[in-house]
Amino acid sequence: MLFTSIFKRKKKNHRKKFNYDFDINNWMNLTKEERLEIDSREKDELMRKKKALLKSIRDEYIKIKKKR
Repeated sequence: MLFTSIFKRKKKNHRKKFNYDFDINNWMNLTKEERLEIDSREKDELMRKKKALLKSIRDEYIKIKKKR
């Protein structure tokens, strides 16, 4: 009993769960314009997140550089 609790390993789930707003069937039922609009919104959101991350990294780097 003691050995089983010590050496018990977690099972790895090799299948990753992805959270998509649209599944493939709904995506294919959309018109080309709707797909382009959704895609452009997602790209814009991703770009805003990247820019915010880069800005925070630059600010931290400037703080570290000033301390030296």
